[in-house]
Amino acid sequence: MPTGSRLVIDSLKREGVKVIFGIPGLTNMPLYDAFLEDLQNEELRHVLMRHEQAAVHAADGFARASGKPGVCTATSGPGATNLVTGMVTAYWDSSPVVAITGQVVRSVIGKMAFQEADTPGIFANAAKYVVQLKNIYEIPIWIKNAFYIASTGRPGPVVVDIPRDIQLEKLDDVKWPEEPMVRGYKPFRTIIDPVKIKKAAEILVEAERPIILAGTGAVWSNATPEILELSELLAVPMVSTLPGKSAIPHDHPLFLGAMGYYGRAEASMAALESDAMLVVGARLSDRTFTSYDEMIETRKKFIMINIDPSDSERAFKVDVPLYGDAKTLMREIISAVKEIGKKKDNSAWVKRVKELREYYAQFYYHEENGKLKPWKILKTIRNSIPRDSIVTTGVGQHQMWSEVFWEVLEPRTFLSSTGMGTMGFGLPAAMGAKMARPDKVVVDLDGDGSFLMTANNLATAVDEHIPVISVIFDNRSLGLVRQVQDLFQSRRVVGVDYGPSPDFVKFAEAFGALGFNATSYDEIERSIKLAMKENVPTVVRVPIDKEELALPTLPPGGKLKQVIVRDPRKAT
Repeated sequence: MPTGSRLVIDSLKREGVKVIFGIPGLTNMPLYDAFLEDLQNEELRHVLMRHEQAAVHAADGFARASGKPGVCTATSGPGATNLVTGMVTAYWDSSPVVAITGQVVRSVIGKMAFQEADTPGIFANAAKYVVQLKNIYEIPIWIKNAFYIASTGRPGPVVVDIPRDIQLEKLDDVKWPEEPMVRGYKPFRTIIDPVKIKKAAEILVEAERPIILAGTGAVWSNATPEILELSELLAVPMVSTLPGKSAIPHDHPLFLGAMGYYGRAEASMAALESDAMLVVGARLSDRTFTSYDEMIETRKKFIMINIDPSDSERAFKVDVPLYGDAKTLMREIISAVKEIGKKKDNSAWVKRVKELREYYAQFYYHEENGKLKPWKILKTIRNSIPRDSIVTTGVGQHQMWSEVFWEVLEPRTFLSSTGMGTMGFGLPAAMGAKMARPDKVVVDLDGDGSFLMTANNLATAVDEHIPVISVIFDNRSLGLVRQVQDLFQSRRVVGVDYGPSPDFVKFAEAFGALGFNATSYDEIERSIKLAMKENVPTVVRVPIDKEELALPTLPPGGKLKQVIVRDPRKAT
């Protein structure tokens, strides 16, 4: 006769779960007891993280790399509350994570019991969905529902909160649900409206300066082939959001890079100059369109593909809103474009876009004696690892340098916390990605401040033999905050500079990882190649000048046309 906790494990296995990231405690301990035999016979693998935030980031990285929901677990009270940052990170970036939390027994819920927290209340606005189970019969259907909700429509994280006494109950007659059943939940469906599809195709065919903007939805729908086909069919340049970087191969001649607050200036300028924009799976946040008025002033026509209808009405009127799966709708547009036929020669626009790229290149690629430059560090790393390697980032200046200079060559190989900007995402997300794709080289591009937020999980990487490589851009500072203080707060730099602690090489070695201090481009290349050869967790510390800026940037609240490409502290 199975217990409730056994039902949870069997339900997870029926959803295809192979890996669980988590930390046990009093109220989720029955789950651990229930999957002991599954660990022993290698049907499941548990990864013991060192903090619950990192457990979610690892599940999130797993999801982004695999395209399937990642799973994590935590106990009640502080265990569950420690999940919040990771869950809201996944929520803002539309990543499917299922978190199973333990809860105090039903009889004391609401009575301030030991390690009780109001999990449903806390996660109400920090997850796509949260449910607290009331009886053992709900377990099979709600685990199925959780995966359904997490992975349908706009993907997102789901919390299933299970009181301990329900986990310990027994049930002799288990009814396994064939289909999910969530009252009131209807996933967004794909609406193919022939009139709108034709109108979208006509706008693109007749435009003199069309552009495609790829976002996160392009990644989740695997719409890369369709975006490239349409781009090549009509010679339409492409740009992306920061998370949309993972959708487009950067060596494609029509791709300009990520646009926005810290994006490539040529991408932002091309977006402004275009007369028609096809938005594929982007919600147009204030990091991409820093001023909606500025976009409206361009008088361009907008075609927007989005799974979530509310997104197309968020900022301004969209000429042709298309709702549903990006891949499906892109195929419809391509068919309509082929039927209409290409009418305009876009060569002048393509030439203009090339001029923008060449003009702004003069500001990016500078050498400086005795200093390692971020663009060249990233180029060195790129040339040292396979084309299909997966890269994660932390949050800070290194993330912005990665936005501008990292070359994504295969879809789903660039994972970053973009909507929430969560420091500490890089290392655990890399670990999750490596668990999802053990055949890939996985590199965490990180900063000293961001890395230290979750660096204790290096212990997990060593213990669990998860060979990820962390390259730390070490400027002994919270660099992005320092940059804003320096440039826009009258150089009143406060609360951001670190002292000499820690020594990252000794830090890595203390955990049993490899540690390298790479003070030249050759040493960076050698360290990474040795890390790949040894196939063990590795930390490569790279010194960065504290005065180095993440450019391009904008003044706080600035418009895209106010882009700053030169160091304003230096004479031009």
